Amino acid sequence: MGLFDFFGKKKKEDADAAELLKAIVQFQVEARADGVDTDDIPKAYGPFGLCKTNPIPTRSVAGSNAYLESLRTKDGRRVTANRMGSTSAEDVTSGMIDIYQLSADGQPAATIYVCPYHKRNSAKAPDGFYLA
Repeated sequence: MGLFDFFGKKKKEDADAAELLKAIVQFQVEARADGVDTDDIPKAYGPFGLCKTNPIPTRSVAGSNAYLESLRTKDGRRVTANRMGSTSAEDVTSGMIDIYQLSADGQPAATIYVCPYHKRNSAKAPDGFYLA
């Protein structure tokens, strides 16, 4: 292998990484095909954010993290969110729904459901919470 062969390999790795990134972005766009641009999902039912049939719509996992960071208990305490897994509600949304256990000051506060395959983050909070 010559000195300049390294540069050819690096270009191939960069091209492969760019293709992978393109595929990820395309998946996210397709996953949002039925995504909403509203604070709640029109087909949803049950208490907002507190059941899988009425998940909180957010834009991407990063959007979910930002939403969770701004969530506060009614008395103003910050919450800690621990992702417990995922579920689905195909009659409501085609994207997977993440399940989070919330706690405040080390005490369990609620279990909430978040769907990160929508066009924006909801500006609505579940009962017992508000967004800072």
